[in-house]
Amino acid sequence: MVPVWMGPSIGYVMQPKRSPLSITAAGTYTLNYSTNLVEVNCNGAVTIILPTAIDPIVPALTLPGDYAKVTITISDIGGFASAHPITIEPASGAENIVGLTQIQIDSAYGSYALDPSNSQKGWVYH
Repeated sequence: MVPVWMGPSIGYVMQPKRSPLSITAAGTYTLNYSTNLVEVNCNGAVTIILPTAIDPIVPALTLPGDYAKVTITISDIGGFASAHPITIEPASGAENIVGLTQIQIDSAYGSYALDPSNSQKGWVYH
């Protein structure tokens, strides 16, 4: 765990330095706020649903963990994405990923690093 500065009204919130999720079976996986690394090693269809990128309507003092957004890296470590693309979707229809309803990793050993963006109402990648 490492401290993340959330501003003067909240102070520091402890966030995991690396919180990996290893996917080895086909299916749909919903990420929680603490997951920041997803490693897919599966010879089958995988769909990943991201946590919400939009800040909650309640004050940060009520739910500080929901405001502590981190970059999520999703990687095809097995090299199966060219045969079985990894589909990545936002938490709801009100959100997007760079303006799209979903994106896919469709090249072997491909990856995306996604940043939450409250102003964009979704996720952006770099």
